Amino acid sequence: MSDNNNPLFNQSLEKGLAVLRGFGAARRTMTLADILVDVANPYLAELNQITGETVNLTEPDGLDMVYVSRFVAPKFIPIHMPIGSRIPMYCTGGGRAYLSGLADDEIRRVLQDSPLTELTRYTLTDAEAIFERVLASRKQGYATNKEEMFLGDMTLAAPIFNNNGLPVAAVHVVVPSSRWTLQEAEDKLASSVIQCARAISNSIRTL
Repeated sequence: MSDNNNPLFNQSLEKGLAVLRGFGAARRTMTLADILVDVANPYLAELNQITGETVNLTEPDGLDMVYVSRFVAPKFIPIHMPIGSRIPMYCTGGGRAYLSGLADDEIRRVLQDSPLTELTRYTLTDAEAIFERVLASRKQGYATNKEEMFLGDMTLAAPIFNNNGLPVAAVHVVVPSSRWTLQEAEDKLASSVIQCARAISNSIRTL
C-alpha cells in the first residue's frame, strides 16, 4: 500500500503539517528534540487510536533508548515507563529498530560495548544472534521484542530517519502477551507501525 492510500498517513499528514505551520518564529528557539517530538505526536496519537495499544517514541543516548513521548492505551498495562526512562538497545524493539538503520560495523560496536545482561529468561544475550536479528529487522522494516526486557511485554518498532538517511529515533507499540501473540501483532500492526515511522521521517526532513 502506498503512503498516499494509507489512512494513517493521510489523516496524520494534515495534523503534522499543521504542527509545522504552527512553529513560525518560535521554531528558532526550539531544540531539534523538541521539534521532533512536536512533529511526531500527531502521528503517534493516530497510531495509538488505530492499534488501541500504548505507543512510544524513543531516541538514542549512548547504548540506550530514552522515552521522549508516550500515548497510553485505554486498557490497563502493568508496566509504567515515564518520559525520560531508559531502555537498552540490544534487547528492545525500539533499540533494534534504531540499530537496523546503522552500518554493520556500528551495530557491532554497540553490541560489543553493551553489557548483554539476561533480564528475563527470554533475553537474547549472544551478540552474533542479536546482530542477525537486527539485520532481519532491517529487511522487514520493523523490529520486535518478545518478553526480553519485561515478562508479558512485547513490542513492534520501526526506525525514524533524518534527511541524511540516518536513524534518529524509533516508534514502538507495546503489545501485551495477555492480549496478543507476537505473530498476531506482526500480522495486524506491523504495517501501521512502519507507516507511522515513515510519515514522521518524511515530516522531519522538511525542518
